[in-house]
Amino acid sequence: MRHCILALVVVGLFLGGSQAEAASCAGFATIKKFDPDANFVKIKWGKGSESRFFPKTEGTPANNSKLPAKCKTRLTKKRTEFIVKPVGGRMSVTQVRMNFSGKMLNDVEDAAWLPARIEKLMADETKVAVVVREGVGKDSPYNLTTIYMPITDEERAEIARLDAQSVDVE
Repeated sequence: MRHCILALVVVGLFLGGSQAEAASCAGFATIKKFDPDANFVKIKWGKGSESRFFPKTEGTPANNSKLPAKCKTRLTKKRTEFIVKPVGGRMSVTQVRMNFSGKMLNDVEDAAWLPARIEKLMADETKVAVVVREGVGKDSPYNLTTIYMPITDEERAEIARLDAQSVDVE
């Protein structure tokens, strides 16, 4: 009986460890190179402020983040190339999202949409927030799963409108 329990604990630790390694992480980056044939991007990791990149309306909880935990230095120093997926199911493509609303901008059936957006980001040298996730299996490459666009003037105006509309309750 003890051996059975010990075996279950070991299996649980093994599965728990593999789940932790496959978790998403996020950071700020600029896309430097794109290979549309291999569906790879090369990025340059950078610094950014989540509070400046994702301003919140008045009264929004402080822990209401769109980004998962910050990527560890080990990842950001070692990995700069990531797989992107231009077509597929909504949850399997590399999603390009608006900043404030979080709305997905992709046309998931158009194979040319994501490459065109990535090329524009490269040409403009736009800093974006990226979310990466390790693929399934040992030594599998990381995928760039989400790109959050910088905040726009329209989104700033919407935040100001919502703040002006809010009422303090005493």
